[in-house]
Amino acid sequence: MTDKQFRYELRLLGLRGHNENTLRLIVDGLSRQLPVRQISQSTGVTEKTITKMKSKAGAIAGLLSRREGNATSNVNEKHNFIYNSDHQKPIDSNRRRGGIQSSRYDVYGEQRLQIMEGLESRVPREKWNVQYLKKIGFKENISIAMISEHDSIEMYRTRAVQTFPSAYIQESEYEKRVAMGILTPSIQQQEILPPVIKLAMFTSFNRYVELFYIVIFQEIVQDSDVIPPEYTRTALQIIIKGLYDDPLAVRTGEAMIRYSIWRSNQIYREGFVNSLRPWKSTKQQLDRYIAAIDKMVKSNKMYLEKLNSDVFY
Repeated sequence: MTDKQFRYELRLLGLRGHNENTLRLIVDGLSRQLPVRQISQSTGVTEKTITKMKSKAGAIAGLLSRREGNATSNVNEKHNFIYNSDHQKPIDSNRRRGGIQSSRYDVYGEQRLQIMEGLESRVPREKWNVQYLKKIGFKENISIAMISEHDSIEMYRTRAVQTFPSAYIQESEYEKRVAMGILTPSIQQQEILPPVIKLAMFTSFNRYVELFYIVIFQEIVQDSDVIPPEYTRTALQIIIKGLYDDPLAVRTGEAMIRYSIWRSNQIYREGFVNSLRPWKSTKQQLDRYIAAIDKMVKSNKMYLEKLNSDVFY
């Protein structure tokens, strides 16, 4: 990206005149949820301006990545796989690269790592074997296919962990003592924050998350029930959509399976609806939310019937 293009896109974001390195520091600070005041002191930008940048942090990070030449769009398409929520679409691939992006200015990098580590603690590696998956109700061929897909993506997940030095100085005990009137505190003046560890976006991250949730769903029902595929698909779509910033979506996706809402007895559906009631201010909002879920289930059922797939997991 040329300087002219970079400045033009900055103007579109309403950031005319901001220094590139300053923007990098601001985006890094926002991604780590540092106090606005601390970011302001480190960059010289007013707190009011930084607060306005919060809603644009993702767009700014993307622009900086393109500026640096690390955006996916700048990577040769011959080096990518693209996955959707159902199956792998090979486009020309380079398994070594794995579509791993730079997460230096990725506002979701640390959160993505937390999400992934949370799922891995719920379904640890020792559970990814045919014996365990069969035990909780998966057919043998499905178990083998899931483990194979998990293992093929796991390499990307491992390589996508990236560590960056902190760009900020934490307010240390030195500053606190100076503020108390001690002019020459006999301690180190500055304390460097520990390195920042992030999980970069990588090929089929969403699919990797889905595989973990599919196992979690099956652990809930065990072999006592069969989850209709349209409900699995809908629950996964809802969870993935709200993975970063919508806890209600994640809760809803899991609750669909926990309450077995596909069963004919209305008591299951009523329990599900009641569990979501505290999250909505009015009955009308709740009704609209449930109606949207029903519409997704119906749409996915039609899609799967049209697809006429023999195996879905």
